[in-house]
Amino acid sequence: MKNTRLPIKSQTGRVIHLFAVLFIAAVTSSCFAQTTYVAPSIKPADVLKGVVKSCAFSKSVIFPGTVREVSVFIPAQYDGSKPACVYVKTDGYNSTEKALLETLIATKEMPVTIAVFVRPGDLPATVKNTLGRRNRCFEYDGMGDNNVRFLVEELLPFVAKEFGLKLSTRGNDRCIAGGSSGGITAFNAAWERPDAFSRVYANSGSFVAFRGGHEFPTLVRKFEAKPIRAYLTTGTRDMENCAGDWFLLDQEMDKALRFSGYDYFFRIINGGHVAGYYDCFREAMSFIWKDWPQPVQAGPSAPRVRDIILSAEKWQIVAHGCRDARGPACNADGEVFFVDTPGNKICRMGLDGEVKVFLSDAGQANSLCFGAEGQLYAVSCHTGKIMRYESSGKGSLVVDGIRGQYVLAMPGGGLYVSGAGDKAGESGMVWLVKDGKKTLVDSGLKFAAGLAYRPDQWLLSVADGHSKWVYSYQIDRDGTLANKERFFWLHVPDWEDDAGAESVCYAKEGQMFVATRWGIQVCADDGPTQVILPMPDRSRVTGVCLGGRDLDTLFAFCGDKIWKRKVKVHAMGAFSPWTSVKGTSL
Repeated sequence: MKNTRLPIKSQTGRVIHLFAVLFIAAVTSSCFAQTTYVAPSIKPADVLKGVVKSCAFSKSVIFPGTVREVSVFIPAQYDGSKPACVYVKTDGYNSTEKALLETLIATKEMPVTIAVFVRPGDLPATVKNTLGRRNRCFEYDGMGDNNVRFLVEELLPFVAKEFGLKLSTRGNDRCIAGGSSGGITAFNAAWERPDAFSRVYANSGSFVAFRGGHEFPTLVRKFEAKPIRAYLTTGTRDMENCAGDWFLLDQEMDKALRFSGYDYFFRIINGGHVAGYYDCFREAMSFIWKDWPQPVQAGPSAPRVRDIILSAEKWQIVAHGCRDARGPACNADGEVFFVDTPGNKICRMGLDGEVKVFLSDAGQANSLCFGAEGQLYAVSCHTGKIMRYESSGKGSLVVDGIRGQYVLAMPGGGLYVSGAGDKAGESGMVWLVKDGKKTLVDSGLKFAAGLAYRPDQWLLSVADGHSKWVYSYQIDRDGTLANKERFFWLHVPDWEDDAGAESVCYAKEGQMFVATRWGIQVCADDGPTQVILPMPDRSRVTGVCLGGRDLDTLFAFCGDKIWKRKVKVHAMGAFSPWTSVKGTSL
């Protein structure tokens, strides 16, 4: 056992590890015996030979200054009459794949597909006798959408023009594959843009801690499931280094995909790093292209996601054309009011979804809330005023001198206001406004944003928009705040420095909804984000509220668009009765 993968010092430990490896091998062999791919029979004469053409690409704006090799396989069956399906290989060209693709197209396990083989970029050194900058880890192991944008916006259009090809732009017609770092970037491309790639082959994917890839299993469990079909592998003696253990983390991906109901296949191979790539290639392609051209469907999502969403209900655009809609609030009837800040107007969305102007002069307001008696409150960070409006639109000044970002009405009267101080550079603050008086009740947040109280009315949440936290406070009888904690933990996109939390609202059932860069994050009563609901266009959410006729519609405000979908939870506000909160399942 000199080559054991684990640093086990004791003889007992070595024996245990040996049995573990033998057990895995036995399971793997059993798995092969039960699910071995059986290739369709075909005559050699029916396998038509395609052609491979190559070039260099050095015109990237997304990865400036880089150069890379590109090879393109054009099948004999391609006649240019319609866009062909696309296969992207992130690890460059290997002649073994040409014959495999020709066979798979001949057996119709794959549609007529043009393959684009691309290597990661290199930034050439500007001095002699030294190493250039290798871009593989940066481009492939990095989370975010840079690499898929490179493929969709730069490389594939270049290939189509350079070789006179018609390439499909639909994700359902495109697959992406790679090994190791090429494997994680393949999955990441589909994760970021399932509209661009919905089929993935990741061999020994590097879901490890190079650039945040070890977070993928967690994100798969928390995000609403995406329309991706994947074939993943790992080796029993896969790589292990400072970034992690590929064998273990690839199994974490297996369990996460299963947990969230994805359509995928996971194979453990008795071998090392990127073992079996070509041995499994036909099985992988046959699996990920099954039933084409039927679209790949998203799975049912994880249990906590299903606690929120209704599987038949998807996001719909309910309003479009606002320049910057934000600061939403729901009244007792389920109507949703919001501020169109550039237009300086307050709008009302009726129960029929029609948007009308409620006030043509919003007094430079930036957010709203409703009081217990149905009065509408508006706060302005520009004027420092908090206004109260009756249903007729008649307004009156509540208090002046608070540069507020968000305002929250309490059932027993009084308002909490978040914002900045009067002096430049002052930290985020929280005020209590009651009986015409304003009292500073907390300070020290980086950027105090949305506020919401729990349905049982004794805890207040305040989003810190320039961090990954939503603070929790105990509300004392006199309205002051105690027991401040950075309590609610939000997920931050790897390429950002903060979650970008804006408005916050609670459901009557006790979950907290936060508008963030990654969509709507839903936190449990004990603090962690359990659910992430991204927008169909991947846009940042700046406003969130529940409302609608039955108070069971979730609204997401994303600048010029407002989205909605029916959900399983319900709106609450100052107009709602006290409601007990039950613990949320893990």
